[in-house]
Amino acid sequence: MKYCLTCDWHTSETDEPSSSARSRRAIEHYVETGHTIDSSDGVVPPQLPDLPDEVFVRDLLPSPSSD
Repeated sequence: MKYCLTCDWHTSETDEPSSSARSRRAIEHYVETGHTIDSSDGVVPPQLPDLPDEVFVRDLLPSPSSD
């Protein structure tokens, strides 16, 4: 399955049996929208928890040193 990390767009073997056709559709979606595409072995796109973006960003940033 190929899916968009920004919107609900996705394509899977059910939609398009050809792997190259799925890749082509993913590239077309990226070119048209600029959205990031990812792939998964599953049949349903992974879902991010419904949390504020700041929580994820905070976890990615190094903690301030206590000098």
